[in-house]
Amino acid sequence: MLISRTKETPVQLVAAPQGYWLYTEAEAQKGTTPAFELRPKLGFYCRGHQVVGFSLQPLTIQAAAHAEATQLAK
Repeated sequence: MLISRTKETPVQLVAAPQGYWLYTEAEAQKGTTPAFELRPKLGFYCRGHQVVGFSLQPLTIQAAAHAEATQLAK
């Protein structure tokens, strides 16, 4: 779960040459390059620019159930 001050977004970490890419569901479905990446010892980057104010949290069971219910509703 990628957390900002106002939003929680489920993401999937994928190994990249310089760290990890953070794919949102929409990016994964479209096959586009992810906007966010996590670099060891350097932090979060969005399209090559360092950003602050974001953190990663493990996806809780409750959040996972909510995401699954949302998918089933569609």
